Amino acid sequence: MHRLALTDEDKQARDLFVQWLKELGLEITVDEMGNIFGKRKGRSPQLPMVLSGSHLDTQPKGGRFDGILGVTGALEALRTIHENHIDTERSIAIVDWTDEEGTRFAPAMLGSGVWAGYFDRDWAYSRADLAGKSFGEALERIGYRGKTQARKWPVHAYYEFHIEQGPVLEKMGKQIGVPKGILGITWFDVYVEGQANQAGPTPMNARKDALVAAAEMILKVNDLPPKMGGDLVATVGEIQNFPNSRNIIPDRVRFTVDIRSWDDPFKNQAAEAIKKEFPQIGQKRGCSVRMEVIWEIPHTVFASNLVIRVEKVASLLGYSNYSMVSGAGHDAAYVCRVAPTAMIFVPSIGGRSHVEVERTRWEDCEAGANVLLHCLLQSANE
Repeated sequence: MHRLALTDEDKQARDLFVQWLKELGLEITVDEMGNIFGKRKGRSPQLPMVLSGSHLDTQPKGGRFDGILGVTGALEALRTIHENHIDTERSIAIVDWTDEEGTRFAPAMLGSGVWAGYFDRDWAYSRADLAGKSFGEALERIGYRGKTQARKWPVHAYYEFHIEQGPVLEKMGKQIGVPKGILGITWFDVYVEGQANQAGPTPMNARKDALVAAAEMILKVNDLPPKMGGDLVATVGEIQNFPNSRNIIPDRVRFTVDIRSWDDPFKNQAAEAIKKEFPQIGQKRGCSVRMEVIWEIPHTVFASNLVIRVEKVASLLGYSNYSMVSGAGHDAAYVCRVAPTAMIFVPSIGGRSHVEVERTRWEDCEAGANVLLHCLLQSANE
């Protein structure tokens, strides 16, 4: 899968998703952020609805289960309810959130973030990819800039079905993961500027090499977790080097920093450490350094009653389950600020995700979808 947000491939997936929603006779809404909702009315449509879904965009060449399973799992649950002519007290809706990954347009979870009131819509529209194309332009181009306002409404319960994206469930031999919440996340964009020059004639002691300075900073990021302690993880996942020629000393580098922890103080201390150390490295190497925090979200705690429900349903259906924390970010982190929220995890083979080999057993996909179905029905009949 290589389906970055708001590309032609994303449009194709959206078109197919909308077709499937029409086949179920759902009430379809596309809001101004491109979030797609399909609602099945309940007996009391005036009551806050039950919502479930995830995203259809992917990382570069990464993942045919990440996000997609949460959308298709909710779709399968609604198909089952439809085919069995089951009436529910509350309406049930499915959602495909726009740009969860944040790969093409950063930060992540722009669609759910604007809907939940965390991001400003026009600010989201202005976010640009590396080619300079704005989110708003790309959304308009694929024809999914809806007219409905992207604004939260009362939701009785939100469930997000997802692969774990880590090794814990497989290692523990458990079929269903029950996250109590999501790690806090901070994203930096770091810009290092030096001086370009010819590689041969320029002495080593006369260089202002932006790439060397950036390399030293990247190693500092890798040193953060053992220094800070706790469950902190830190990653540099993206880098651009200019002019990127073998015989020119680099004069500009942009790279990203991703810091995560369940304990917000650890995450914040790590962020402060690099804010202090990066300029020192730059000064030593004769380079200027600019750092931009483009995303910061504290750790998320899910609704205890829904978490308990997921555990009970999994046990009732005969699935082994395990209480855990999500190390990956999800749209649930923003929906949680609007409505009671829980997630349902299934194992990732080898703990691999965001890569082409990402895989989950179909038996586990079915188990997670069954848990989701029963949780939706219970919440929808309250």
